[in-house]
Formats: sequence, structure tokens, C-alpha cells
Amino acid sequence: MRLKRLLIAGAAAALAAMPASAGELSFWHAYAGQQDKVEFIDFALGEFAKAHPEVKLEVVAAEQSAYKTKLNTAMASGNPPDVFYTLPGGFLNAFVKGGQMYALDEELARDGWRDSFLESAVSQTSKDGHTYAVPVDVDSVVFWYDKARFAENGWTVPKTYEELLALAEKVKGEGLVPFSLGNKDSWPATFWFQYLEMRLKGSGVVSAFVNGDPDATLGAEATKAMEKLAELAKQEYFPIGFNGMSDQEANMLFLNGQAAMMLNGTWQIGASADAPEGFELGYFAFPAVAGGAGDQSDVLAGVAASFGVSQKAENKADAVTLLKFLTSREVMTKYVELRKTMVTVKDATTETAAGPVLYDISNKLMKAAGHLDPFYDTAMPPAATNIYYTSLQGVLDGSLPPADAAKRIEDALRAK
Repeated sequence: MRLKRLLIAGAAAALAAMPASAGELSFWHAYAGQQDKVEFIDFALGEFAKAHPEVKLEVVAAEQSAYKTKLNTAMASGNPPDVFYTLPGGFLNAFVKGGQMYALDEELARDGWRDSFLESAVSQTSKDGHTYAVPVDVDSVVFWYDKARFAENGWTVPKTYEELLALAEKVKGEGLVPFSLGNKDSWPATFWFQYLEMRLKGSGVVSAFVNGDPDATLGAEATKAMEKLAELAKQEYFPIGFNGMSDQEANMLFLNGQAAMMLNGTWQIGASADAPEGFELGYFAFPAVAGGAGDQSDVLAGVAASFGVSQKAENKADAVTLLKFLTSREVMTKYVELRKTMVTVKDATTETAAGPVLYDISNKLMKAAGHLDPFYDTAMPPAATNIYYTSLQGVLDGSLPPADAAKRIEDALRAK
């Protein structure tokens, strides 16, 4: 109630201070096309309208890929929305570099708003000491498997990478696909490379580039990681035609029992809702790699979505009120309930809302991790991300040698 009173008081003060255009905001999001996301944003904006009838929202929705193009076009034309969904890392930083984002530092410092977030999440939407967007959800990546299938076949969860490969060989011998992967959109394979790089070298290597560290390097470990990835493809541990298969198609192989495991984000919980009867979703951490210099407990976990305010927004007070409402504990707990995804607001990922699997990941795997490493592809500048994607595709289809792929990515990260 105290938070609600603060929000209402803030909105009232804003209305008194703003000119005639106060109370009107354009709000853009990329939640179109996915039922759970649509259900959440409809709930959140509906509740906001009830709490703040004085603020009129002009809502524009688009599907993720189309949204990126639409937002980039709007920003480039100098006609941005007031409040909008943005990816963290390189995508957001391009707008920051162009002076198009409103820094939220002063507002975050008031009333404990900043302290309500996980600091590791806020750091992913910050640049050069300033925070330009509020993080909403955080996804971690783990291996998923069917507990019933494993028990039936006597398979045990691997603790080391060698055990993982041995299990893959057993699965292949049963005529099944060891690891489901649909890499048509390029990002699914990034999880494999990043985890191998994290285990071999350590976390924070791409963040070091993004933060301007002159000593930043992927190191020789990047080539080793690429070599291991190439070997997985060579051994036919992925589905036939995986580079042209969508993530949704790969998910169906997994849920239908044609593939034994899948390295994917925590959104897999929601994606497994329509699994056949008897399917029991389980998870395990990416195994330890022998001789690796990285902390073997580290988890690939990144902010998946955030919301920011345009520097050009005339009504910044109401814009901030909207952001505070969207990231309130009550709204974020509803997000967890509807989407079965962890959120960046402390204590909002409750066991009741999350369910046992997600709550277990949040309170065991994540808390025990030495580091949470953000997704490479969202942390990188857009041009480097494209090179990262094509390089991984080339290694997997055998058209690009691992050492060349590693060099291409490092060169792209060094480019200004």
C-alpha cells in the first residue's frame, strides 16, 4: 500500500507540474504473438489504468523481430515512443550512445526503487555509471530432460562434460537425438559456445569488451570452445538439419521424446506446458569441463527484457510512474505466475507463483553460482552479434574453421 500511495502521489505531483500534454504517453512493447506475454502485458496495463486513470496510454505492440526494426526506425527518425521495451546490452547501448535514452539514476535513488532490483540485473541495463532502463525478467540456461525417460533407461544426470558426451553416445545408440537444437534463428547455439567459454576461461569476457577493458580477450579458450562445438555436430549429436530448424521445431522433438536433452532458457518451463502425459520436466546445470579455468558453478543468466524512457519524452514524471508500477513486486509476481519466468525484482519469484522447478533454479542454482554471466549476443554491439551468429553457424555446418570463427568474433568485439 505504501508503494501504491507513493506512486499515486508522484503522479499527482507530475500532473500539477506538467503542461497540457501531461498524462499522455506512447508505450511500445514486443510482447505480441506470444500468449503468455500478451496475457501479462494486458494485465499490467489494465491494472495501471485502474490505478492511474489520469494517464492515457497509446499502446503499440509488435512481434520481437519486427519490433526491433520498428523501434530502430523510430529512433533513427527522431520520433521515438515515450516508454518502450528494449533489450539490454548492445541494443540498448546503441541508443545510449546516440543520446536517446533518459538516465533513471535520480528516480532509482528515491524510495528504495533501485534496491528492489537484483544488482546483477541493473548492471546489465547500465552504461558508464548510469542506468537507462529497468530490467524486468532474467532467464538462466540449463539442460532440460524428461525425468521419466531417464529413469526408464537408467540414465544418470552428468556432472562432467565427459559424462555428458558419454551419455550422448548412449542416447544416440538408442536411435534418439542426444541434444535437441533448432538453430535457424542463430541464437540457440550461442548457449553452447558461451557455456564452454565460461567453463574454459571464465565469466565476464564479453562484458570486458563492452566495458572498454583494453586487456579484454576471448583467448585461446574460444578456439577450444569452437572445436568442442564442431565435434558435437560432427558426432551427429544434434538433429538432422538443425541449422535450418526453428527453436519451436526442436522443442517438439524434445517434448515428443525424439530428443533426450535440450540446452535452453528457463522459458522452457512454459514451452513444456503441452508435453505429453507422463513427461516430467527436470533440469541440470551445464557440467564441469576438466581443466577449465572458469568457476564451474557459474550460470549463464541474462536480463531478457527491460523498459526505458526516451530522452525526448515530454512527460517523464508519468513515464517513471509507469515504470515503477510495472516493476512493483505485485505486478512482477503476477509476471512469474503467468510466464513461469524469473524476474529481476527481489522476492517476487515466489514458490507459489513460480512452481517447483523454476523456484528450485532461482533459489539453488542461481544463488550457488559464483557469477551470473549475461548473454553474449545481447551484450555485444549489434554488428558484432551478427558476426557471432554467422560464425557459429559456419562452425556447426563445417564451413568455417574454429580458429577462424574465434578470430572473427574477437575482431568484431574490438571494432569501434
